Parts: sequence; structure tokens; C-alpha cells
Amino acid sequence: MLTHGTRFRCTEDVIAKVMDGEAVIINLANGMYYSTDKVGAVVWSLLESGHSVGEAAKEVAARYEVSSDQATSDISQLVTQLLEERLLLPCEDRRAPAAECDPVSQRQNYEPPALQIYSDMGDLLALDPPMPSVFGATPWKDPGRDSSN
Repeated sequence: MLTHGTRFRCTEDVIAKVMDGEAVIINLANGMYYSTDKVGAVVWSLLESGHSVGEAAKEVAARYEVSSDQATSDISQLVTQLLEERLLLPCEDRRAPAAECDPVSQRQNYEPPALQIYSDMGDLLALDPPMPSVFGATPWKDPGRDSSN
């Protein structure tokens, strides 16, 4: 159940990076990729780094022209999508990070965070899936090596 204090972590097959105010998120397991910008990128950064829904809403309300209640509602909707897409998982044992809030001289215009979903990489990754580095050595035999070694 999603609560005000729920914290999250990325699933094992997800990589993400925030660049120039846009979060680009890739699920390597299914080839789907996602983006969210502006407020959404801020929310992704906060959630990915271990902030709870409530902490993220408080930070968003401090940075943008939005009430804490509206920010909480919008972030909860985004989190529901992120959970449905299997990009984040609830993580009860994750510690809260130190406060990162920089004083904001002027609050920015607010746009509710939105997740854009792209599926055109799915077929490509199905043909040539990436090999996770956690496997170490390849699990199959090298055809050029003698099997008696």
C-alpha cells in the first residue's frame, strides 16, 4: 500500500539518468523506455534517491507554485504509474537521505508530473538483449576453446 512515508528503489532491470531537466528511464527487461521532465524529473530524482512520497511533495511544494496537498496527489499518481510499469519498488528499509532542499528565491510555475512511455526499443532489445554485468563470465562455453580445459 502506498503511504505518505513509502520509500522506493529502482528495480534491477532499470537504468535512469536525469539530464537537462529530463529523466530518461529504461527498463532493460522489456525494452520500454520512459521520460518525464520538469517537475517529473525532480520527483524521479527525489524518489530514486530514497525520499518518501511525503518528502518529495514537500520539496516540490517548496520549489513550485503548488500546494502540498496537490503535489502529494500528483506525485502519488506518478508513483502509481512507476509501480505499474515496474520501474520502482517499495522499499521499507531504505534510510531517508539528508535534506537536499536549497532555498528557493522564487517558486517556479507548476505542471503536474507526467510519464511518457515509449515502446519502440522493445523489438530491438528482444533480438539482442543486453548482458547484465552481474553474470560475470558468460554462462556458455566459448566455441573456440577446448572443452578439456
